[in-house]
Amino acid sequence: MDSKIIHATCMRAAITVIATGVAIIEQERNRNYIPREPRINAIAQREFYMDNILNRGDRHCIEQIRMKPVVLYNLCDILTSHDLLGSTQNVSIREQVIVFLQIISQNQRFHFISGIYYRSVETIHRYFRIVLKAVLKLYKYLIKDLGDTVPAEIMNNQRFYPYFKV
Repeated sequence: MDSKIIHATCMRAAITVIATGVAIIEQERNRNYIPREPRINAIAQREFYMDNILNRGDRHCIEQIRMKPVVLYNLCDILTSHDLLGSTQNVSIREQVIVFLQIISQNQRFHFISGIYYRSVETIHRYFRIVLKAVLKLYKYLIKDLGDTVPAEIMNNQRFYPYFKV
């Protein structure tokens, strides 16, 4: 009789395990899954933010990046024409320059800007340094060396000449 009791107990345990497994499988089948999608379209949001800066008027643009949109486009053209800056697969020249100008004009932190543009802090930092190096290389095209000559209006003026002695 002991073997019948042991056999019946084992059968009950097996039936309980099987019933529990079937119940779990049914529960998983009937579960409503929420599809994993991005909450926002980061590319569209970036474009919208940059267009918002550039197209809301000159005054708003000057408040955000300290220059008019025309000047921004000219700066981008100059940087491109001298091969100092180029678009990458993920970041356009316009975005690189706008991010750079926002950081330096408003003393924004990389972390804050990364949140606005949906980019990592490392990406913002990398492109900030790239644009900074490109802007610094513009000195070759913008600053002309006059040599050792001092203009007459500076040399004859006691107020300025001590600072420009050669």
